[in-house]
Parts: sequence; structure tokens; C-alpha cells
Amino acid sequence: MPSDLSTAARTPQDQEFTYYAVGMVAGAIPGIVVGFIVAAFVGHAAMWLSVFGGVGIIIGLVVATVLFRRRRAAARSAQSTAPDDDAANRSR
Repeated sequence: MPSDLSTAARTPQDQEFTYYAVGMVAGAIPGIVVGFIVAAFVGHAAMWLSVFGGVGIIIGLVVATVLFRRRRAAARSAQSTAPDDDAANRSR
């Protein structure tokens, strides 16, 4: 197993988990900001940060899953509609 973690994700599973991680962070940040804003007016900062941060993480995870599946499906359909180079070369 390679130990170089600085390279880009290569396998489909690595790409999928990268989408999930980015989606969760992208959802958590606005959730935490909303939690701070709500806590400024209502109080109990830890509770509101936890609630809105958790909701943001879940929303980010769902959006990342949908985006990954759409892009994977688009890549597969583009790959299946591409002309087969071997078949074209054999007919010449």
C-alpha cells in the first residue's frame, strides 16, 4: 500500500470519500455560522452550534452524494457514447 498521501485520489472509492469529506466540511461551516448567529440572540451557544453544525454536515453529505452520483453517471454515459477506437481501426 503506497504511503504517499499527497497525490490526488485515484480509485473511484477515494474520489467518492473525497466528495463526502468536502461536502461535510462545506456543510458544517455555514451550519456553525448559523449556530453562532442564533446563539447570539437566544443563548446556549454549544447547543445551537451542535444542532446547526450537525444539520449542515448532513445536508453537505447528502448534496455531495447526489453530486458524486450525477458526475459518475455523466462520465459513464459519456464513456459509453464515445466511439470505439479499436472497432474503427479494424474496419480500415
